[in-house]
Amino acid sequence: MKLKQFVLFMVLLSASLAFQGCAVLLVGAAAAGATGGVVSYFGNELQTIQEVTIDKAWTAAQATVSELQFTTESNRCRKDGVKALLFCRNAQGQQVVFQLFRQSDRLTEIRVRVGQFDTAANRQGAQMVYDKMRSRM
Repeated sequence: MKLKQFVLFMVLLSASLAFQGCAVLLVGAAAAGATGGVVSYFGNELQTIQEVTIDKAWTAAQATVSELQFTTESNRCRKDGVKALLFCRNAQGQQVVFQLFRQSDRLTEIRVRVGQFDTAANRQGAQMVYDKMRSRM
């Protein structure tokens, strides 16, 4: 097992040298990946996979919306056994979207987006919303 970890480290180190500006990102992602629950961003959308059922993630998302007093756009919300979408608006009128995708019985991909644009404030908002949700799972 130690040899496998060493090889992985060397591959990541080599890749980081090739992409010089991304060294911290690659090593950090590898370290976080070993523990699970890695959070990444695509634009202003927070993305992670958690060891939780889609039903439990859905309940946590709904409780978070209630706690933060967001206004739910119930006509756009839907859930089945594979995917769930929860649309709401915060006090500033920004759209907040929760997307849940069942990966397996015990794994769910969670995406949280605040606002339309990739700004530091929107990323911070998505992180805060996700942190509230995670504490409920």
